[in-house]
Amino acid sequence: MPTRRTAAVLGTLVAILASTGCSATDDLFSNLDPNPPITATPSTTAGFQPPAADAPPNYADNNRVRHPRSMSFRDRQEAERRARSIQHALRVQQERGQITPEEVRPVLERLARPGRLVLSGRMVGTALTPAEGSDFGIFVGDTACVTGAVSTTRIWIDVNGHYPETGCTAPPPTH
Repeated sequence: MPTRRTAAVLGTLVAILASTGCSATDDLFSNLDPNPPITATPSTTAGFQPPAADAPPNYADNNRVRHPRSMSFRDRQEAERRARSIQHALRVQQERGQITPEEVRPVLERLARPGRLVLSGRMVGTALTPAEGSDFGIFVGDTACVTGAVSTTRIWIDVNGHYPETGCTAPPPTH
């Protein structure tokens, strides 16, 4: 038989649990916001978002190379201007069926000046399987890039900052 002291302790615990609102339907994560606000992080990466609460340890550090750095206003404007010209020129190349790196190189070199062009055949998936078309990156000013790809069915163009490890080409996909 419980003693008076044990009964008093049990009664106090029941009262505490009842006052905190615990019930059989509560779970450990009920107080977490499913869509927490994104907060600024001390980073040189523009658009870098902190990892989700359930991300593995060191996720942010390990994936920082996948996020481009910020661009200067002037470089961004110039890159956006060039991106429109590049998209038009690649559309013409695509209509002609000329999408290999050898076929688009003269066009992109002309549009890249005075910047530097990085050009290769398209690779897709985490296994980096060769695909039709070309991938490219064009350095604009000191901080911006025009990156993209062309295939027989699609043209991708993006204006972004430099990737920490790969410059003006997006890092290869990972699992």
